[in-house]
Amino acid sequence: MEQYTYEDEYRGQKRKLLILSVADGSGYRVFLQEKFIGLISPVINNEAVIWQTDYNILKPIVKKIGEWIENSN
Repeated sequence: MEQYTYEDEYRGQKRKLLILSVADGSGYRVFLQEKFIGLISPVINNEAVIWQTDYNILKPIVKKIGEWIENSN
């Protein structure tokens, strides 16, 4: 299992998101202060990776988190 800590600023407050890979490799679970806030997953479209989520709280930052994960590997 891969584990990442993504840091950003939201509404003037710094926050740390814990990101854990899903066992089957289909995506990543995102936690804020030990609370599950959503799932993100990469989708390959015409050789480009597009990051998606169904969770509204993550929609504004899903691309940033996904690209950050890609660059961390």
